[in-house]
Amino acid sequence: MKSWWRKRSIDDDNEDDTTVIGTSTMAFPCLSSLEIVNCPLTSMPLYPSLDDDLRLVKSSSRPLKQTMKMNITSTTPSTSTSSLPLSKLKSFHVHKIEGLGTHMLDEYLKHFTGLKKLTIGDCKEVDLEGMQWEALKNLSHLEIINIPQLVSLPLGLQHLVQLKRLEIWNCSGLRSLFPVFQHLTFLEVLVVTNCKELELSAAGFQIFQDHTRLRSLSLENIPKCRHLPEWIQHLTNLQILSLVDWPNLTSLPDEMRCLTNLQQLNIHEVPQLEERCQKDIGADWYKIAHIPSVTDWSSAGYL
Repeated sequence: MKSWWRKRSIDDDNEDDTTVIGTSTMAFPCLSSLEIVNCPLTSMPLYPSLDDDLRLVKSSSRPLKQTMKMNITSTTPSTSTSSLPLSKLKSFHVHKIEGLGTHMLDEYLKHFTGLKKLTIGDCKEVDLEGMQWEALKNLSHLEIINIPQLVSLPLGLQHLVQLKRLEIWNCSGLRSLFPVFQHLTFLEVLVVTNCKELELSAAGFQIFQDHTRLRSLSLENIPKCRHLPEWIQHLTNLQILSLVDWPNLTSLPDEMRCLTNLQQLNIHEVPQLEERCQKDIGADWYKIAHIPSVTDWSSAGYL
């Protein structure tokens, strides 16, 4: 499906989208949420009034581009930011979007001043490290999925003072969380999964002390790491720690005893820890004896 209408819209020949004719006069004035999945629409009614959720998966960037151009053709310098297209949007999810590049995404996000959640997935033309993040002052949840060109966390993330949840999935080129991670002191939940080049060591960096608010940490399939990082001892407010698919992790560090607020330790596919963490008799048990719930998902029971 390429077009919303049976006949070609007037602006279907406008490949460079320099003007918005035809579709700009047809829009969804009351729509609050929109999801387009596996449907490369290039012509459809526009959606400048969305104020809740926009999900675009394996679709064309053209309707989005035309919607955003409405602020060029229909607003004046005196227009308040809140009346610009999608400025009240709360959640924006883009995954494998044709024609979406760094400059385009960067320009759009500057207008999404009310955004709370952002998901960027499988966008090979987007350079997250080169983007400007300052406008997303209200962003509280960020998901980065399958961006192999990402080597380190974007420096601009340190400006996201409301960021409470960060999830990073399948970023095969990611090598380090630092130096940005040490500045994310408002972060409450961190999930890192399938990052095969990632090193968790923070050697050479000034690590934050006990002012971090991180309460949940999930680390899965990080094969280059053979031990938990020393900085884990500073996560004094941590309540949940999940370790999944760490075949080379042979023991837990003594610093585990510093995590006095830890309520739940989940271990899955970490074969060498199963024996060492057995209650009362395991070599590492004294490091985690203070944790109320220690669960080995591999055996679906308590260690």
